[in-house]
Amino acid sequence: MKTRWKILLGFCVVAAVVALAAIARHYQLKMAVAHYRAELKAKGEPMDLAQVIPPPVPPEQNSAAIFLKASVLIETHPAFFYTNTFSGKQMVAPGKAMVRAAQPDISEPGKYGFTNSWDEAFTAVKQNAEALSLLHKIIENPKLDFHIPYARGFVDGGIFTNMHLIELKKSAHLLSSAAIVDLHRGNTGEAVENVRAMLAIASAMQDQRLEISELVRIAIATITQNPTWEILQSNHVTGKDLAALQKDWERLDFVQSYKNALTMERLIGDVTLTQWRKSDTEFDKYFRMFASARQSLGVDDADEPTFYQRMKFSTEIFLWRHWWSYADELRSLRGGEVLIETARCAETNNTFLTLLQRQQAGLDALGLNDSLDKLSNPFLLLAEPDFHSLLSESVITMSGCFKRVMAIETARRMTVAAIALKRYQLKHGNYPPDLNSLVPEFFAAVPLDPVDGKPLRYKLNSDGTFLLYSVGENGVDDGGNPALEKDVESSSFNWQNPHALDWVWPQPATGAEIQKYYDERGKKSD
Repeated sequence: MKTRWKILLGFCVVAAVVALAAIARHYQLKMAVAHYRAELKAKGEPMDLAQVIPPPVPPEQNSAAIFLKASVLIETHPAFFYTNTFSGKQMVAPGKAMVRAAQPDISEPGKYGFTNSWDEAFTAVKQNAEALSLLHKIIENPKLDFHIPYARGFVDGGIFTNMHLIELKKSAHLLSSAAIVDLHRGNTGEAVENVRAMLAIASAMQDQRLEISELVRIAIATITQNPTWEILQSNHVTGKDLAALQKDWERLDFVQSYKNALTMERLIGDVTLTQWRKSDTEFDKYFRMFASARQSLGVDDADEPTFYQRMKFSTEIFLWRHWWSYADELRSLRGGEVLIETARCAETNNTFLTLLQRQQAGLDALGLNDSLDKLSNPFLLLAEPDFHSLLSESVITMSGCFKRVMAIETARRMTVAAIALKRYQLKHGNYPPDLNSLVPEFFAAVPLDPVDGKPLRYKLNSDGTFLLYSVGENGVDDGGNPALEKDVESSSFNWQNPHALDWVWPQPATGAEIQKYYDERGKKSD
């Protein structure tokens, strides 16, 4: 046999061996994913999208049409959001907040301040009276079924279009500002109705079961805290109004809805992954979405890709579809299960800090924290997709949501406790010596601090005020100290600052504290 034929034969043998090895590796990876999916299914995990899609809401209970009508009216009169948006409970010092409704002037100096008057704010609220009236109707039927097309996956955007998240948040801002205006004008009952409508919206969103929806719900609940706190400072609020408000806050559940969102995200991710593997068109939609985001951030590369870049990209897609995606899918499934187990445990043992540490260890073991620096910078994230972690990067992103759930669940329980304390004070003329005195008349049991699982800390001060606090993100009881940790500087007085020693329920600021805040804001605006 001639040498050249021997070389050709040798080349063919090597090529055949490589091809067979590649095919064997493909099926090995594919079987590993199938095996793990079978494990999840055997232990009772829902692995079919139909198992987690919420049941349809009966038409007579669905407030979606009412909400959409209200949202159209809000858009018709947008001046409120662009020139009159403001909030209550403005933190002016650690542990101290200004009662916005009690201020003679609503304007605020500073770079991010506003120059509106109370009269302008009232006019804006009056302009949206019909929309507010419609939003109040959601209180009776706090269910919103927008018929979200979960089965279509993420890529085509149909899910996000049907969720109406922007409109929901705008409605919350309108209701919040309207409540502060009501309090300023002495209409406490109407302010309570506006806050109850905000809570009804947050409650109605619990069945949307997606991470982005949960983040918006958390934002709405955070917004709702401000007018709720202001209502508790009112001298005209009634025990009946507070009982209704407390019941609405108690109805919210952020832990279970977060767990439901994680489960739904896993299965919608399966739909999207199947689309990507079957169709270049569907895969291209993902990269077009990134291209649009790049343009919006000003990092788009105007140059046409070179021949080499196009070939490299096509090769990466081929390798991803047949090999890389399976390894990444398995890692993503394992990471997703770590998140779901963390949320599941949080429903029962109330020790978020321990669970957060356990979640971190679980993700570290899977190598799912390597991209955290990249994910914290959207410019780097959008610069070039990593085909080895297209799926698992979402796990890293979602892992950060647990801290937000911890914070809002802590805030929710502290809000419930603060309302119960106000109800006790209205009935007895003073605050109780301890939280146990509120059981069972004002709540069934003393709320636990989600951070460490112990009862919320409470102390009756000698001047008749009270100290109510959580140990905060550091998990250490610092005696109700709202100051920031040593060597940490921040211009924010947010009472749930992650670097605060404790998360202390704000007390009303004094006139001197408010003036100091205004003076410092005025200096910063120079």
